[in-house]
Amino acid sequence: MRLRTARVAWLALLVGCSTLIVDPLEQMRAQNKEKLAKVVPGMTRMEVESVMGHERAGGGLPEVVFGRVQYLQATNPMREETVRGADGRDYLVLYYYTDVKQLDDKITDDELTPVVFRDGKVVGVGHQHLKR
Repeated sequence: MRLRTARVAWLALLVGCSTLIVDPLEQMRAQNKEKLAKVVPGMTRMEVESVMGHERAGGGLPEVVFGRVQYLQATNPMREETVRGADGRDYLVLYYYTDVKQLDDKITDDELTPVVFRDGKVVGVGHQHLKR
């Protein structure tokens, strides 16, 4: 009976502790997805950055998260660039970290969601808007 009680207590402790372990990058991705749903056409960069924030996650010294060493660091926005559209106009693109395609300790372009601006206003969110 004592052995069974000890096993149940140990299991409860493990389950309770597992909810305390939070991958900061996973948390950032989830928050970024929620926040991007609030970004709409016509918003200015300042409005978008107000919604998205300027958080940082990961980085620093390597840390072990869920059994793997993590060297990643993500920021909001992750990066920005100006691209020339087919119409000859310049578009500002801010990229936010939202997805994991492969657990390889790298953040690649396909794991970022673009927010596309023309003339200082959002014209679209997502890769489909970037391709236009």
